[in-house]
Amino acid sequence: MNRIGKLPNLEILKLQGCKFESQKWETDGGELYGLRFLLMEKLNLEFWAADDTHFPRLEHLVIRHCLDLQAIPLGIGDIPTLQVIEVHECSSSVVDSARMIHEQQRDLGNEGLEVRFGRTWLQ
Repeated sequence: MNRIGKLPNLEILKLQGCKFESQKWETDGGELYGLRFLLMEKLNLEFWAADDTHFPRLEHLVIRHCLDLQAIPLGIGDIPTLQVIEVHECSSSVVDSARMIHEQQRDLGNEGLEVRFGRTWLQ
């Protein structure tokens, strides 16, 4: 991931079937500054540490088949440009964290964030 982080103009990142050595992904602030779309699919990640400073322009987050992932970092919800979070076939704790992000954002007056679970949407 260190090499990818050195691509500040990267807008779309699709991580599919990747094996992380430590099953932990901790990004650095502004590492993926230009990223607008992030797909995480079939990863062996258990822990992901991130917040609004790590992906400050992210608009769309998709998490699919990440069965080991414990949660979506709550700080992801603070990204001002984030419009959609999609969760497909992940653990109940990932679904719960997506719901929590959605509720927190609604409480803050952000009605524009959509959270989708498979074919179900929360608005």
